[in-house]
Amino acid sequence: MKIKKLLCLGLLGTTALTGCATGIGDSWYKTDTEKALLYWTVGDFNSAIQSAYHALQDNPKDPYALMVSGYSYDALGYPNQSRRYYEDLLRSEATEKGIFFAVKNMQPEPLKKAAAIRLEMQEMKNRPYTEVLPDTNLNKFNDYALNQHVTTQNGDRVTLAKSEMKGGLDMLTEADRNVVDRFLIFTRLRDEKYVTKEEWENRRTVNLGGLLPYSLTPAGLGLDLPSPGGDVIIQRLNQLRYALEMRAITPREHATEREIILEALLPSNPSKRMMPTPPPQDVLEGATALRRIETLQRVGLITPKEAESEKKAIEKLIYAKLGMSEGGEANPSAAKCIRSCLAEPAPKCPAAKPAVKKKVKKKAKAKPVVNACSCPAATTETNDKK
Repeated sequence: MKIKKLLCLGLLGTTALTGCATGIGDSWYKTDTEKALLYWTVGDFNSAIQSAYHALQDNPKDPYALMVSGYSYDALGYPNQSRRYYEDLLRSEATEKGIFFAVKNMQPEPLKKAAAIRLEMQEMKNRPYTEVLPDTNLNKFNDYALNQHVTTQNGDRVTLAKSEMKGGLDMLTEADRNVVDRFLIFTRLRDEKYVTKEEWENRRTVNLGGLLPYSLTPAGLGLDLPSPGGDVIIQRLNQLRYALEMRAITPREHATEREIILEALLPSNPSKRMMPTPPPQDVLEGATALRRIETLQRVGLITPKEAESEKKAIEKLIYAKLGMSEGGEANPSAAKCIRSCLAEPAPKCPAAKPAVKKKVKKKAKAKPVVNACSCPAATTETNDKK
């Protein structure tokens, strides 16, 4: 079928290929390479392959025919065939440049570079960053993502399994570090405009229990698992964006993989959640929990109001553990001593000497038990039998 409207194609390179006609392939002066380019331009990929095939019969190293063959097989869903033409182009000595896609402000680039990018995008599709946990149907980062390499400013290739965290976060357990690390990475994605403010607010809200376990609902299941470093995730998102601009992937493929990466980092609507965090077992664990909250506030992951609510929840748990609570509130006589223990890092208390069993007289009162940090536990009043 002839195309009625005028079609013009300009290809920038060492040789300018320009063809204008009222129909495709019906003019005697077009070469097979020009026909292949024109067919590919209007989306007739089968005809483009046929014309490129004839061009390669005359010149097996024709860079434009190789590129059109690779692109056309890609568009038809035959990546193995397209790979062959990209690899042939990379092995050639071609220096031609061209623009194959109508992308705003896109400059002509070497065809060999474009072929290398297409091969990289094919590998990216074959090696996704995430996999689905069969028992929970949630996404998690796989080993391939955790062992990705990035290039530092010094040109060194390093593996960033996770971000470096300093400033008091080294006191956290491995699982807790993983949760905090995910929030730190997502704040970086927000600040560098890889995610919107709305995406950050939504995902933060539903997973904030990972940072504030004693005052909020637990975070999504799997947040305590390792994640790739921020540099690795940003590198992947940049690859996806460039692949979309080059039309190596469709907008739907781009949106799908981007969403999967963000879901694996911080799920937006977790169907399953982590187990609740056990309460502090003693005053020392309570002090550690409070220092953790102060650290999270310093790095900007939680607000002062959120920190205050979490601190109150921790204090109540300590009071209850020590038997000092009255109707959910701290016993006033004991609260002052407990707060002083929790306010500052407390040294480890020496182990208490085992109590020696002695015969107690009938009317003798039991001695109060002395707890860590010189804070007395609540005494239980005994009503003497009349």
